[in-house]
Amino acid sequence: MKFYYENNAGDYGTFSEKDLIKAIYTAWNIEATLYLINSDVKKLNIKKDFFKQVKMIFSPWDGNEFNSQLLEDYGYYMVDGDEYREIREIKTDKIVKYDYAEVKQLV
Repeated sequence: MKFYYENNAGDYGTFSEKDLIKAIYTAWNIEATLYLINSDVKKLNIKKDFFKQVKMIFSPWDGNEFNSQLLEDYGYYMVDGDEYREIREIKTDKIVKYDYAEVKQLV
């Protein structure tokens, strides 16, 4: 899967990742909004018809309910954990997470 990210610090770009949750943690690490680039898009044009080319997957500034709606089609939801927000599988209620050493460092 190919993703586009952008954050309030002005960081943005694309990266590839097979695992959706690992991609979310990668973006979350730099407080970036994450978009899944549609598979039929050869080259992303962020200045023209951006939202026809991508689908928002994660927003670090929005609440659990909003992010859960974004993740529902993929079988996940977001809740408050003991210390941090958590991503869980809908079917099993299992927490899905990665150590930040396992995720890509974008900046």
